[in-house]
Amino acid sequence: MGKLGSRRRLHVRAKRGCSDAIAAIIQERSGQPKVVYRLAGDAYLLVEYGEMTLDLDLRFRVHSLEQSIKSIPVEGVLETVPGVRSLLIKYNGLQLPLSRLLDTLKAIEKSLPPIQEVEVPSRVIHLPIAFHDRWTLEAIAKYIQSVRAEAPYLPDNVQFVARCNGLESIEQVITYLQATQHLVIGLGDVYLGAPCAVPLDPRYRLVVPKYNPARIYTPEGGVGIGGSYICIYPMESPGGYQLVGRTLSIWNTWQTAPAFAEAPWLLRLFDRIQFESTSEDELLNAREAMLSGSYTLRIEEETFSVKEYKKFLDSVRDEAETFKARQKRAAKQWTKGY
Repeated sequence: MGKLGSRRRLHVRAKRGCSDAIAAIIQERSGQPKVVYRLAGDAYLLVEYGEMTLDLDLRFRVHSLEQSIKSIPVEGVLETVPGVRSLLIKYNGLQLPLSRLLDTLKAIEKSLPPIQEVEVPSRVIHLPIAFHDRWTLEAIAKYIQSVRAEAPYLPDNVQFVARCNGLESIEQVITYLQATQHLVIGLGDVYLGAPCAVPLDPRYRLVVPKYNPARIYTPEGGVGIGGSYICIYPMESPGGYQLVGRTLSIWNTWQTAPAFAEAPWLLRLFDRIQFESTSEDELLNAREAMLSGSYTLRIEEETFSVKEYKKFLDSVRDEAETFKARQKRAAKQWTKGY
């Protein structure tokens, strides 16, 4: 009867013009983004907010939903996995039927605080970085030799970033990367605590397409840009972000350094990364000291206020729009035939 009932419900949704994967929808209205509840196998439900665009309001909405679920808590919810604009929920269907889970989530949705009121713990992590370094240049050379010899982003990724954003030089790219903090809005972007971080100051939010096809090798600690996101590679691996430099290790399996006392990964959700330029030799010394536990990582414990951030965005809106228009013109020129 249970399976038959599920099939009937799916048939009703199909007749209404809904995808079989969609369990329910809340339409957008004032103060309420659109919510789509998607079936994800027998034991998972994906709660998806808004449209597929970069909107930090949606990320904070996901955070508020997850915190509410944990604070109740909801009996039968086994695990929650936050994304940039979605929350994956693992649940026990025998203990918590889908219909009851949906009713609970809809009720929670009505009680979530306005985005402007959201505040989250947010550490500022100061990371030394060797920009335009020999390790990433070697990775690009391997790509040219073994994967693709010609592409708009070859032979120099940083120069490509400059062209795509209407900047005049590699030095200007380096200046932009240090001019803004990068908010970690996702972890495990690919694996091992790799961050998905977005520049907070829209006047310095560099945007660039990824490799096509991807590299087969990226140095551990490599820093890259893909779209408007920054990623740090926690191990030697394939990858597709445009490489701009190398920083410290962000994964420590045996937790041998104080910065990894809580977990093998360095970063937490809503950390803010502040890159600080250093030489290749200084970076090597810092990396060795980090592994031995003798490196003192500069970390400041703070709170991130959405209300204050929105005030900042309002104050730089005209400058940000000017930069964005320049970006669009440059990208149109330099990504033709990409």
